[in-house]
Amino acid sequence: MVSNVIAVRIDDNTSDLIDKLIKYNLANNRADALRWIMQNGMQNARKTIERKEKSRAIIKKWKEKGLPELPQDLSEISIRERD
Repeated sequence: MVSNVIAVRIDDNTSDLIDKLIKYNLANNRADALRWIMQNGMQNARKTIERKEKSRAIIKKWKEKGLPELPQDLSEISIRERD
């Protein structure tokens, strides 16, 4: 793949978004993260990061407090919902 190098100044919010894309393994480096943003848009990048952060918060909570209690009749509830 032939590529061109372009120097770009970005604001702090975009820089934070790029860092989060790398943190959540959606991009390998800053160039990949910026390419991801250009292809998917800033709004989609923010939504994706929000979903990742919510997921991590839930997992952290489960690790600290254990998995939530499920109802005893969960199978029956699932069967009723399918009907």
